[in-house]
Amino acid sequence: MSLLTAGQLATSLWGAADILRGRVDAPQYRDVIFGMLVLKRASDQPGVLRVPERSLWSHIVGYEGKALGHVLNEALWELERSNPEVLKGVFEALDFDRRLGRAELKELVDHFDRILLGDADLEFGDEVGRACDLILSEFADSAGKLGPDFFTPRSVVRLMVRLVRPQEGQSVYDPFAGSGGMLLEARQYVDEHYGNSANLALFGQEANNSTWAMARLNLLLHSITDSSLLHGDTLTDPLHSEEGGRLRCFDRVLTNPPVSMKYYEKEVRHPERMKYGGASLKNADLLNVQHVLATLRPDGIGAVVSPHGVLFRRGTEGKIRRAIVEDDRLEAVIGIGPNVFHGTSIPACILVLRGVNGAPADQRGQVLFIDAEREVVTGRSQNRLEPQNIEKIVSVFREWVDIPGFSRVVSLQEIESNEFDLNIGRYVGTSPAPDSPLDVRAALFGGVPRSEFEAEAAKFHSYGIGLSDLFMPKNADYLDFPSCGCEATAARLPSLAAAKEEEFIGSCRSWWEEAASRIAERAESERLLMLRPRLMASFREELLPHGILDRYQLSGAFAAWWSNRHDDLRSLSLRGFSGVIDRWAAADVAGQSSYLPHGVARERVLDVLGADLYSRVEKLVVAERQGLINVYRSWGDRYETSLMDLERQSEAAAARLGARLKDLGYA
Repeated sequence: MSLLTAGQLATSLWGAADILRGRVDAPQYRDVIFGMLVLKRASDQPGVLRVPERSLWSHIVGYEGKALGHVLNEALWELERSNPEVLKGVFEALDFDRRLGRAELKELVDHFDRILLGDADLEFGDEVGRACDLILSEFADSAGKLGPDFFTPRSVVRLMVRLVRPQEGQSVYDPFAGSGGMLLEARQYVDEHYGNSANLALFGQEANNSTWAMARLNLLLHSITDSSLLHGDTLTDPLHSEEGGRLRCFDRVLTNPPVSMKYYEKEVRHPERMKYGGASLKNADLLNVQHVLATLRPDGIGAVVSPHGVLFRRGTEGKIRRAIVEDDRLEAVIGIGPNVFHGTSIPACILVLRGVNGAPADQRGQVLFIDAEREVVTGRSQNRLEPQNIEKIVSVFREWVDIPGFSRVVSLQEIESNEFDLNIGRYVGTSPAPDSPLDVRAALFGGVPRSEFEAEAAKFHSYGIGLSDLFMPKNADYLDFPSCGCEATAARLPSLAAAKEEEFIGSCRSWWEEAASRIAERAESERLLMLRPRLMASFREELLPHGILDRYQLSGAFAAWWSNRHDDLRSLSLRGFSGVIDRWAAADVAGQSSYLPHGVARERVLDVLGADLYSRVEKLVVAERQGLINVYRSWGDRYETSLMDLERQSEAAAARLGARLKDLGYA
């Protein structure tokens, strides 16, 4: 029997939603589905919760004499009473009797009865939680303007977690927790980078009761029962405190607060949080930022999603910005563009913040600006960050480098000269680099400026294409197209580049042979996934000297490949090569056999993984080569036909017309 994957489970859960559609309001689907899911999971997998007899799934299925809605309600109440530390208050709004009729409830129970949720039935131990993430994303898509209040796109969450890099033994806090995605991703990051997140302490707070209940269930279904996720308004009454009533501080703070939320100053407890001001603010955007700053430990790091308005609005907000920057509390501003978040198309940014110790010594008095708007992939209804986009943003942040049109390290003095306006466009040129100006002499008399070729020569050389392949000498400053013309020469470029491209792909294959051996050595080991940073670094080091792809393209290709093959690698770490073959067979991938001898399975799996990586690299190589062809053709468009050529052609055409008119007797 094949094991249930997160995608298959999510499809089954949407099947439950189909039963509910038209019978309860759409926002209530998730409460009903999550309630049923908890009951079934708790019964199918012993040890997840303490399950009294009335909460057992067998009791629910075998009910007699009572209405099924009452049986389900009783099962939830008993489960909560037996697990108050995890479930107290979570099911208050859920009443099966009130929401559904007898027939619908019977159909729903029968549907869940066919879904097996024990660990032995699931591909991975966290498949229930992963399926919940997929379902929550769908709910957020359909929730309109309410979406951002409970669900942050997982790609944005992944980016933020990688920016702050939580570590074993630290504390992570989300003051506007929504569905709990920040805390879950932090836990997964620590698992994959350090091997064990058991001593990572998770804290959160959420104001909306329904969202808080959903977050508690989401953490539970991800097998997290030791977090501190409290219900209440963080801005007015933060609930995590230490002895003496002082606010608790954390190593890492990650959050996506509601945008432009209203507040009443007199209701705000712990006003010491707002040390940079805020009494006259019209909305709470910068109060939320200050709460993050106030709850960071001295050496802590935070990341908060904010609307772009916090970067440039004047008045009190301008004074707050100035104080934060002058205190060295702002490390980076990362713009991620519009239409990335559910239910809103407004652009957003991520502020990376520091505790009172400030940024590292070599970064003090500076702020890194990153304009990642063009790093998002445009979707039909929503833009998204892909793994390669995240990799580039994170790499540039860690390397603290300037890249024209993408990132720039800006001094406090320059920010001050702009009156502490942090608008990203002031510091990072957002428009594409302009074409080089037209060489008037070349346009008049013909030839391609040698300087324009020299600006692109290194890229052509990396493909094995030299000056003599593209031009004939004209004089010291200008070049001529070959006698066959620009277009015919452009058509030859793929064949000219073929040898270097093959050499490059050959290096990729050689790297893979060694990497595959390292991966195979860690098969059936939980440490396999921890190879990612070292494999990426060696991949980049092996291929970068060729000059065909830059470091960010190489890192991005590897990141996209690793993400796409992540579940294959997880299966390899848990069940070995035969486990990967089994999961492919279950998905009917390329007609894979469900059984292969170990040696054959090993070869097959490594061949498929390697071929996927080669394919991604080859597509980038072809795209770069096409870019060179486009550059060459642009020279042809600009310079192949000079003004003198046009004049000669015009004179010749006029002479032919005159001769023809003379032949016709019009001369």
